[in-house]
Amino acid sequence: MNPKHVKMSSRLVGAAMLALAASCGAPAEHKTATGSGPIRGTFIQYQDWMARLGRDDWRRELDAMRRAGIDLVIIQWLENGEASYLPRHRWSHDPTGTILSYADDHGMRVFVGLAHADIWRPRLRDPRYLDRSAARSLKVAEEAWRRYGGHRSFAGWYLPQEIRDALYSPDQIVDLRGFFARQSSRCRELSGGKPVAVAPAVMGLIQADDFARAYASLLSGSGINVVILQDGVGARGWSDGLESRVVPYFQAMRDTCRTARVELWSDIEIFQKGESASGRIPAPIERLEQQLKAESPFVTTFVMFDFFHYMSPYRGEAQKKLYENYLRALVKPGEAPRERSAGGS
Repeated sequence: MNPKHVKMSSRLVGAAMLALAASCGAPAEHKTATGSGPIRGTFIQYQDWMARLGRDDWRRELDAMRRAGIDLVIIQWLENGEASYLPRHRWSHDPTGTILSYADDHGMRVFVGLAHADIWRPRLRDPRYLDRSAARSLKVAEEAWRRYGGHRSFAGWYLPQEIRDALYSPDQIVDLRGFFARQSSRCRELSGGKPVAVAPAVMGLIQADDFARAYASLLSGSGINVVILQDGVGARGWSDGLESRVVPYFQAMRDTCRTARVELWSDIEIFQKGESASGRIPAPIERLEQQLKAESPFVTTFVMFDFFHYMSPYRGEAQKKLYENYLRALVKPGEAPRERSAGGS
């Protein structure tokens, strides 16, 4: 989930662990019908232009997500490089607050991401850098919990530093494990035990068994509860021979996660390479169906990357086409939820 790939004006821990108290019903003006589909969640990758969207813009996007059966949002980061998406002033619009308030009203769940830096991958083997990066993320976690901890939809945490399928020495694995453990421990302490998720990236750089062995060592003692494995299909252009490319990684990671008692989800990439400002465009529905079929035996939950840029009916004609095809092919329509009192169930 490279932060540089989107330049648009113009990118389940089991059910018992994630279950929240039933939320209050939707206000009448947002009593939108919901759907039920195979992909239950989406990342939201903040960029500067998105921070200028207003409440109505975000609520419209979230309405469209719910019609597609999405009830889980993962905010990828609250800081990225020098950019902060935590408003400095009380009167400034706060996208995260809007998303959480909407999710409160509609029975959705939100995982809140911390801090990311563009220099993460070149320096992740440097212990001193890992210490500084963890400290920065924990400052963001403290502020995020102070601002948003009262929202019933705040369901978990997301650590945005992604580990690719590369070879790491035993000492490097120890350093990375400590990096994640430091963050996950404090996040759970702040929030009363809410789960912590990461999303490693599959790039085909090493064999699936080697990738899984590295993660077996990394997960042990890391405090990670959910691994959201990026399938690499969009980023790597793996449409041809899709099943043979992704299945070995998902199968090996499933076995690793079972041993570590960690939930395995799929981060299904819904884009493909094509002519656009970012070099990426929405994928055809037929390819999404292939991804779902190939990966479903190994995961409990599908999360897409990402609805906002590649499936929103408000981003462009190609996105609208994928959205409509997805609704038609894979989503079962539902009824609008009954209105309930603020304390009702």
